Amino acid sequence: MTEKEEEYELEQVKKSSYKEESTGSGINKQREDYLDIINIIESLMHDEHFPLKNESTLTIKKILSFLNKEIHDDRNFTEAWLIKGTVLYKTGKYNGAIDAFDGALETMPKEISEEKMDIWKKINGINYRYALKFKAFALCKLGRYREALNALDEISAIYPIDPEIESHKTMLHTLEKQRLTRGKSNTPDYYPKNSSTQESRGISSSELEKYEEALKEFDKDLESNPKDAEIWRNKGFVLYVLGRYEEALEAFNNSLEIDPKNAYAWGFKGSTLYMLGRPEEALKSLDKALQKNPNIFEAWFNRGSILFELERYKQALLAVENALRINDKDVNALNLKNTILYKLKLDEE
Repeated sequence: MTEKEEEYELEQVKKSSYKEESTGSGINKQREDYLDIINIIESLMHDEHFPLKNESTLTIKKILSFLNKEIHDDRNFTEAWLIKGTVLYKTGKYNGAIDAFDGALETMPKEISEEKMDIWKKINGINYRYALKFKAFALCKLGRYREALNALDEISAIYPIDPEIESHKTMLHTLEKQRLTRGKSNTPDYYPKNSSTQESRGISSSELEKYEEALKEFDKDLESNPKDAEIWRNKGFVLYVLGRYEEALEAFNNSLEIDPKNAYAWGFKGSTLYMLGRPEEALKSLDKALQKNPNIFEAWFNRGSILFELERYKQALLAVENALRINDKDVNALNLKNTILYKLKLDEE
C-alpha cells in the first residue's frame, strides 16, 4: 500500500518543550541539547510526507530519544506518540511504529456517545484518523493485511464516507484475497498463511525460516536451471510475501524475459510495482496480464483500485465492472463500484 499525496496537518503541539523559551536566559539546557532536531520534529508535525531518508542514524536516535523523554514525562502526550510512530514508520521500523500509534490511540477516549461525537471529532478526530491510517500502512508493510483492514474499518466507523480510506481498503482487500487465491494457479506451496505470534512481516518465525529456506532452494535450482521461468516466478512470489519488493520485481522480470506470455506473472508484477509506489507502471503490467488472459478477476480488480486511487474514476468503473463480469457476487468489487459511483456523483455536483 502507498500514501496518497495530500495536504495534511497534525494538530499543533501545545507542549511548552516544543516552543522557544521567551524568558530568562532563553533556551534551557535540554532544548539546547536537542536543538538540531527540533526543526525536523516541527516539519513532521506539519507534513506527513516530510522525508527522513537523508537524516543520519544519530539524528534519528536523537529524535526518538527526545520523544521518548516527552512520553515518559506525559504518557498522554498524543502528538509525541504520533510523531514517534511517524519516525519509526519512515525509517522502516514497522513493529515499533504500530506500538507507537497504539500508544497514541490509548490517549484518546474510547467510549463515545452519539451526543458527544461532534465534540470528540473536533478534539481527537485528526489524530485518531492519522494514527489508524499509518498503523494500517505499517501493518500492510508487514504483510498483515487483515489487521490493516481492521484499522481502516475503525476509521470508517467514525468517518463512513472517506474516499481515501475506502481506496486503501479496496487495495488491501485485493492483497488479502490474492493471498487466499494464488494457490489456484502457478503458485508455490511456500505462500504463507496468517500468523499471530512472533511475526516478521506478518509471518511467524517458523514460517519465515521456511520461506528463507525456499529462497535458498530456488537459488540452488536456478544455478542449474537459470532459464526456468516458473522457478523465477515462484521466487518472486516468496520475495513479495516477505516484503522484499525490489527483489521480487527483479525475479518477475527474469521470469517474463523467459516466458513473456504468462498472464499471472504480469499480474503479480503489477502488484509488486504498486507496492513500490509505481502505480502507472503497475497499470501497464496489469494491462499486459489482461491482454494475455482477459478473465483474471484480480487483475481487473487491481486495475480498478489503482485507477480509483489515481482519481481516474470513469476508467476505474470500467475496470471494476469487468471484474464483476467475472464474479458478480464479489463483495469487495461491489463495494469498490459503489464508492466510485459515489465519487462520480460528487464530481458532477
